[in-house]
Amino acid sequence: MNSKNINNVVDLPDGRLTVTDNFFKKKQSLPVHLAVLVICSEVNMQVTLTSQFNLISNLNVEFSEKIPEQFSQFELVILAINKDNDTCQQVIEKLALEHMPTLLLGDGIAADIIRTAMHHHVLDIIPFDDIEQELFNTLTLSANNILKTKKVAPVISIINGKSGSGASFITACLGEISANLCPDEIVLIDADLHYGSLADSLNLKANYFLTDALNEIDKLDNMAIKSMMTKRNNLSLLASKAYAQLDQEQNKNFKHLEQLIWKIKLNHDLILVDLSRGLDMLTLPLVSLSSQFLIVVQQNIVSLREAKALIQQLTERMGVSKNMIQIIVNRHSKKVTHISLNDIKKALLIDSVFYVSNNYQLASSCTDLGSPLAKLTENKIIHKEICTIIRNAFPIKFPKEKPNFFSKIFGGA
Repeated sequence: MNSKNINNVVDLPDGRLTVTDNFFKKKQSLPVHLAVLVICSEVNMQVTLTSQFNLISNLNVEFSEKIPEQFSQFELVILAINKDNDTCQQVIEKLALEHMPTLLLGDGIAADIIRTAMHHHVLDIIPFDDIEQELFNTLTLSANNILKTKKVAPVISIINGKSGSGASFITACLGEISANLCPDEIVLIDADLHYGSLADSLNLKANYFLTDALNEIDKLDNMAIKSMMTKRNNLSLLASKAYAQLDQEQNKNFKHLEQLIWKIKLNHDLILVDLSRGLDMLTLPLVSLSSQFLIVVQQNIVSLREAKALIQQLTERMGVSKNMIQIIVNRHSKKVTHISLNDIKKALLIDSVFYVSNNYQLASSCTDLGSPLAKLTENKIIHKEICTIIRNAFPIKFPKEKPNFFSKIFGGA
């Protein structure tokens, strides 16, 4: 028997993977989402710029022939200058008055315009011939300036290694318990476009959904982003309608998903995404935005085979580092001796493995009653296991517990 480089618990042939290399071709990515207004009156110039913008992710661009009355929703204005543009100086002055970062594009720009631009500290002046080399660098500089002034919430995606492994239940528990452990603003995003069960699991009545937010993306300022979601204390939920993926007209708005997530990231402390249905074409932008993945599996060969296929897709086709992946073994039982936690580590080639003990009756009743935390606290074992995952996997700080009387006596912290 040839055992070289083969895992006998889970051995998956490469042919199992779907061909998606072209879809996941890497773009240059900005460190934070950037909303850009381009003031440009020439159609040919707009076409040229659009081809360059399409090579950059985390970027939302709108074109206008003249400066609009309202432009505060943008973080950067690009002013494309041509010989017939005799209002450039006034535009530069108006943008400077509103403290709007500005970038000039153009060849043979008049000296008086350059003096005005320098006086008002424009970010850069780029000739059209140098756009391909210089544009991305200047946009990155602008994005980094935003990062210096804003806190950006990390995104953790919870995915079923195999359908039905319990990712939605785990997501609800992680969200509610972490919100109780710390004061941070935590958001749950239900990206299960088939069933959308998080609202029911948490006993929350949602009146505003993911598809609504995508449909109204331009109206969502910082205040609206926070108020649109269903909220309980410091835990917010952006719910999903059941079978939302069947609405073809609404599906067109998923092109705004990356922009929506960035708006949420810039207004909260932590985002947990329920991707219980696995990888989906509509929700794939969430993968590139995630800094961490928790893959939920169970102690059986079929579940581990499916999980290995998912990990291969993430790492080999989508550029996700294995260091970003952790495993949660749901419904774990010590009685299952033929597949241990160590076997799962070796099979999936992932070192970080957590577990949640098997108590299907408790999990089912929690989901039915819509109060996972209230029920879990009655089961100290599972509650402790969820807390272990949170404290070890989540990039948030928890307040130190005040020492009680006995800990002071015996030297406890």
